[in-house]
Amino acid sequence: MHDEHLEPLSEQDLKDLEERALDERIVAAMESVPDLSASIPADFAARVAAKVPAKRPVVVRSTNYGRRAMWLGLAVLLAAIAAFSSWSAGRSVLVMSVESILLAQFVAIVGWLSIRSWREG
Repeated sequence: MHDEHLEPLSEQDLKDLEERALDERIVAAMESVPDLSASIPADFAARVAAKVPAKRPVVVRSTNYGRRAMWLGLAVLLAAIAAFSSWSAGRSVLVMSVESILLAQFVAIVGWLSIRSWREG
């Protein structure tokens, strides 16, 4: 204690001291946990849970829109293949390429539908 000066504190030192004291009060207030046991009734959660309506089971119907679209696609592909095959005179590379692509798609869709129906039944 003999090292302390007995001179009065300057304004800046007083401000710094007040700011540190305020910071310490803020930290102490933020670190303290409020006691809410007196303000929340013991059966509060049970009363809220009793008011929630029971969930009804969700009914999901099976639809076959995708399979119907695939069958429609097969019919369209078959018609397109028939149309391209009727152009037998003067076959160009373009017509042959398009017809080959359509045949490959037709075979792929038929294969997919066959495997799918084989797995289901």
